[in-house]
Amino acid sequence: MTLKVSDVCFTYRKETLFSDFSIEMASGDFILLMGPSGCGKSTLLKTMAGLYPQYGGKITGQVTIDGQALTDIPANKRAGLVGLLFQNPREQFAMPTVEEEFIFTMENLQLAPDTMSNKIDRVLTKVGLTGFRKRLLSELSGGELQKVALAEVLLTGAKYLLLDEPFAAIDPQARVELQQLLKSLANEGYAIFVSDHDDHGYLDKMTAFYQYQKQHFTEVAQADWPKKVASQVVAVQKETLGRPIFQLKQLVLENDQRLLIEQAQLEMKSGECTLITGPNGSGKSSFLKALARLQKAEGQLTYLGQDFHRWKKKDYYRQVTLAFQSALDQFLDITVSEELQQVQKNTYQKNYWSTERIERSLHALGLAGLGNRSVYTLSGGQQKKLQLLLMLVMASPVLLLDEPFAGLDEQSVGVVLALLKEVRRDLDVTLVIVSHQIAPLAPIVNRHLALENAEFVDKEGVAV
Repeated sequence: MTLKVSDVCFTYRKETLFSDFSIEMASGDFILLMGPSGCGKSTLLKTMAGLYPQYGGKITGQVTIDGQALTDIPANKRAGLVGLLFQNPREQFAMPTVEEEFIFTMENLQLAPDTMSNKIDRVLTKVGLTGFRKRLLSELSGGELQKVALAEVLLTGAKYLLLDEPFAAIDPQARVELQQLLKSLANEGYAIFVSDHDDHGYLDKMTAFYQYQKQHFTEVAQADWPKKVASQVVAVQKETLGRPIFQLKQLVLENDQRLLIEQAQLEMKSGECTLITGPNGSGKSSFLKALARLQKAEGQLTYLGQDFHRWKKKDYYRQVTLAFQSALDQFLDITVSEELQQVQKNTYQKNYWSTERIERSLHALGLAGLGNRSVYTLSGGQQKKLQLLLMLVMASPVLLLDEPFAGLDEQSVGVVLALLKEVRRDLDVTLVIVSHQIAPLAPIVNRHLALENAEFVDKEGVAV
């Protein structure tokens, strides 16, 4: 059985994203696709899964399985042939718990009820989530949701697996384990097609490599594949900084009746750029939500010397802003221009964030000319860059960032990092950043807190 893409071209609103893409996927293939944010990688994967052109755009060319057009195959049967793991796993789920979500999927595929329980146990074990059957999807971390989404795709029985940025929110160890799992699936006879911005961990596993160049996804000769880079530890450049802003004593943080963090004492100072690392599901995002007063936490928690709960919410939210892991959770309006107009109206630094400065930032981020676009039609990388710009324009004294580089290509990461450094310097913004992509942050971090065994540990360096 072969999945064949023949001369596919995708055009949206008279703009051609990519042209003349052809490939044949067969059992055992492990293919990596790389390209800048917004070039059409997600669109290509959705086209290969048969989701386009039903949901917009114009396609020429054809996608077939054993000679049959993919779009001629009923959706429930197509799902058993080609599985797509979305960039944002929340878009993939319809039910509240892991078990209910999996049963819903299998019922739609008309699988025998007496086989469902064993299938659920098998796929959860395969992705390292044993014991997650009853867990609420709303309480899982971004990395855990990615693993659940992968397990759900495996549950369908599809042999062609298309994965869109599957490791954007996954910790380094989980990344290694899941890449090894994908390679083992390829060895078992699956065909794997992965879109990613980071080639780390693929070089000894992939059978083909494609990159975006001038509106084309072009195969790269093996001699020109990226070379493996040895990791190293960069010392944290600690500085004498400002006054304490967060003082936390006897902090206890729970989620879904599980203890996440139990910290006797933690102090964070103004002007710091703090990197927070730790395994998926350890409580990093929950900690940021607790600092933002969006999640309940026990203990003595003060900001600028005053108890969290003595601050009026309106006043506190002017001081501390959280950029969510999912950019879509942040947007309030429909178009890019509407979002920008709203934050420019409400920014706490109106003189600094002039129209000219915002326009320069839009150009640097590759977002110029998108003002009339709905935020929901942007690529995942474009949504992330817009979200970060909106949070910077709000200009709160403290900015909490949850996976700010997820879905961004290397060039975009560099632009975002430069913007963070500039705003931090000019406005004395305190940054607290949760990220699994830590190499880009090493030059600006002056504190590294690793979440280990439910408590934060100060580290002397950052592994890159």
